[in-house]
Amino acid sequence: MKTRRDERTEMDFQQIKPYPETAWNSESFACQKPRPEQGILTKLLQGGDPLPWCRANETVPVSMIEEPTPAEIKQRLQDNKGETHWDENQYSAGSLNKWGLIYFYLAAIGKGFCIFVGPASVLTLLHFILFENWGASEIKEALYIFIPFVFLPSALIWGYFEASGRGYLPIPWFMKAVKHFTFSRSTGKVTRYKNNKELYSHPFSEFDCYLVSSPSHQGILSYQLHLVHRYHRYSDSIPLHTFTTSEQPDELKRIWNLIQRYMDTSQPMPDVPELEPARAKDPTTAAWDAQNNRKPNYWFSMDDDEFAEALLELQAEQRFKPSLGPEIDLFNGGTQA
Repeated sequence: MKTRRDERTEMDFQQIKPYPETAWNSESFACQKPRPEQGILTKLLQGGDPLPWCRANETVPVSMIEEPTPAEIKQRLQDNKGETHWDENQYSAGSLNKWGLIYFYLAAIGKGFCIFVGPASVLTLLHFILFENWGASEIKEALYIFIPFVFLPSALIWGYFEASGRGYLPIPWFMKAVKHFTFSRSTGKVTRYKNNKELYSHPFSEFDCYLVSSPSHQGILSYQLHLVHRYHRYSDSIPLHTFTTSEQPDELKRIWNLIQRYMDTSQPMPDVPELEPARAKDPTTAAWDAQNNRKPNYWFSMDDDEFAEALLELQAEQRFKPSLGPEIDLFNGGTQA
């Protein structure tokens, strides 16, 4: 089993940029204004009191990092020429718009036709030629129907999808992602978008995180996690439960812990596969890795079996650890503004 603490190659720390003053630092922050009084309905919708602010520990939501695997992340970075939605500066959440989703499914159908239906059709045609005594007219008629109306459109749709994804052709405008929200470690800002337009943007310390529970039709409680701006009653919160498919309260708390860890410039970034290429570019993380002899490619050196084993060990290690780090008093524990 590979270890995180291994011999480390030398780095040029002079190339690493320092943080601006607006970045969040759990060891040095200005006291926040008291939370405004909320009505009963608002409290019910937000699930009562928010989760505590903390100096995040090292726990991470395993359900969030089990996919994609390191091998898939490396392939995606290669296909996207190093571009990623999560690095030392910012985490960006988005999705395809409805036209992009339609094109994605059409490309999947086209791929299916080309890979499976195409060869099956050739075999079917050979069967009719050899055993059904098809002549030239029947063969031409079949080809005239299959090639221009089935195979050619499928090949073009799938081919363009693959070529644009690999950077050989421009990405169609309708495939551009719709941005939902961003967390900026470098600036300390959280920004919410709607229809790719900025809805609001505030310092990270002005938000509270609420764990909301609601019963399903079967009477089973389901949980969601929302980040809500403390001093404005926006109708759009930031849905943090979209980070994972798990609805376990402890796992959702670990998401809040991970986000605080990522935004806190006094601490190294969370040790997760997607952030491995960015660790050497972040000042605090790079210094911590050098001091602790963390192997630069700890995650990326694993094959799929080693990765699965590492996740099982991580899950076992975290079973008896708190989901959140030590609490901090955001309103009285910092310096007076």
